[in-house]
Amino acid sequence: MAGQTDDFAQRVVALIDAGNGALGRHDRRAAAVSYARASEFLFQQAAAARRYDDKLRLAQRARQLLDSVCALKGESAEPSAADADATDRAAPGTAALPRVATGITFADIAGLEEVKETLRLRMIYPARNLEALSRYGLAMGGGMLLFGPPGTGKTMVARAVAGELETPFFAIKPSDILSQYYGQSEAKLAELFETVRNCTQGAVVFVDEIDAIGASRSRADASEPSRRLLNQLLNELDGVHGRPKGLLFLAATNEPWLLDQALLRPPRFSEKCYIPLPDGAARRKLLELRLAGCPLADDVDVDRLAERTAGFSGADLVELCERAKQIPFREAILHGSDRPVEHADLDEALTRVRPSVSPDSLQRYERFVQGVE
Repeated sequence: MAGQTDDFAQRVVALIDAGNGALGRHDRRAAAVSYARASEFLFQQAAAARRYDDKLRLAQRARQLLDSVCALKGESAEPSAADADATDRAAPGTAALPRVATGITFADIAGLEEVKETLRLRMIYPARNLEALSRYGLAMGGGMLLFGPPGTGKTMVARAVAGELETPFFAIKPSDILSQYYGQSEAKLAELFETVRNCTQGAVVFVDEIDAIGASRSRADASEPSRRLLNQLLNELDGVHGRPKGLLFLAATNEPWLLDQALLRPPRFSEKCYIPLPDGAARRKLLELRLAGCPLADDVDVDRLAERTAGFSGADLVELCERAKQIPFREAILHGSDRPVEHADLDEALTRVRPSVSPDSLQRYERFVQGVE
């Protein structure tokens, strides 16, 4: 039995080490896969354990790993009842475009106060004040482009808009659209937009990585299929077949300078909103959120940690916290210890996690904001 236990521990630790190695390469997806597999082994061991205390201990450690998986994916650890209910109500044949109520609001987003206020003025207030909107001859709807460095929370901001309005959230990814077969990408795009047009009570439609389907047609390497797909996207955004009242469009990109200028003209994505790296206060809030529910030693100073992580993106901070938490977790699996996360763990993590956004990249975003890119 002891040999089986040792073998089990080694397998779990090997997966944790593989996840840590993936984090070192900034491959969060591979890290999440490794942690998820380790969590599965722990749950299996918990099910096989005879003593209640052992079951509880193993299940708790499996749950900690699952929390890491969710953090790396930028998801909530628990789907809300509203999510499940809204997904169940989705129309038949729309499985390719899940429709959910996000359960996320602006209160869940650290910092970005100017961004939130811009979104309130352009999207939230009009939807909540239809009478005043009509009195001033304004129309509800339209699009907004969210741009900025990777890992700054653009997708979460879009989900929060839907959460503030309590409307369905449709997420469109390039993989939902792009196909190697002639004409199929355009057909998929048209089908997805037809799905959202059926949502007559309003919805938030989010197009992630829009540069993959909306890149400039004047590029030297622009192909005929990519031009056709962009034309299809422009037609859909213009509402050639009609746009329901209250249908709001958001898109995100890490490289806004690649987008075709026609895509940025009114009334498509006429509003451009820069999502910058988190400031000191936002970093502190993010660190608190990612370390919440985890036992911390008295020597952990979150304020000091926020100061030391200037230049980190939100995703970098997630990586930092998960790597620090894995150190005592690994010891717990191998040696049965149960110590909290200490200052030394965060120090060690800081030696391995560096800012993923370079100063040159930040300067390019600033130039784009100023209109000189």
